[in-house]
Amino acid sequence: MEIVVENKDKNDDRYLKAKKRFEKVKAFYVHLLIYFSIILTIVFINFKLTPEDHWFWYSVIGAGIPLLIHGLKVFLFNAKWEERKTKDILEKEDDKQK
Repeated sequence: MEIVVENKDKNDDRYLKAKKRFEKVKAFYVHLLIYFSIILTIVFINFKLTPEDHWFWYSVIGAGIPLLIHGLKVFLFNAKWEERKTKDILEKEDDKQK
């Protein structure tokens, strides 16, 4: 059985949007991988050098907040969300004018 993949025109708007979305999701997962790699290293160093003092939490929170914001931008506040909000605002303005 052979799967036929349709050749997409690089100028196709849907293709470009999908590629852009993929790049954003990929960048988030790279960010996530780097975050966990660094945090695990910091936790290891913390417990090796000063096991009685858990200072690694500062790094977890300090680096976690930008990661959370990045995730929200990629998965929650994406282009579809922007379009919905724009339509909502336009509808409210139209209702006010009536």
